Amino acid sequence: MVDLRKLKDDDKPQVRTLELFCIREYLEGSLQKSWDDLPAELMEQLGASTKDSYEYYREAGMSYVALEKGQVVGFLFAQIIQHVNNIEKVLWIENIGVHPDHRRKGVGLKLLRRASLDAKKKGAKAVQSVVMPDAKDAVMLHKKVGFFIDGRKFAFLDLENFQ
Repeated sequence: MVDLRKLKDDDKPQVRTLELFCIREYLEGSLQKSWDDLPAELMEQLGASTKDSYEYYREAGMSYVALEKGQVVGFLFAQIIQHVNNIEKVLWIENIGVHPDHRRKGVGLKLLRRASLDAKKKGAKAVQSVVMPDAKDAVMLHKKVGFFIDGRKFAFLDLENFQ
């Protein structure tokens, strides 16, 4: 059974490890780049769980973790932005990731839905997320939630009728 809750300080080590794993998986799989070839300074700056970003996203109150037996198996970093592309109040999803052993079990779906519903309760009109077109699982996940993806990197969800 997977439980969702807002991101806490104590989650940082597990979230950082999982986020870097997901980034490495994407870079090596899609971009054909070797993780070991990246400079250490760059690795320290990757992701939303960096030293500077983690606290910001935690305080923004729209980031979540998925837990199973006390272990982080998924995460979602997001914030509400007051104005994006002529839309007032948009939930911006910075990053989402799920441990490979827990994929295709609804964890990502639960994280996206929870963040979207909570954003709607806070008055957000839409959700935007960056989705790389070659990340087929991410594209399918966003479509399953109801996002519109037009072949570019952005996925858009109108919250007006979202339930």
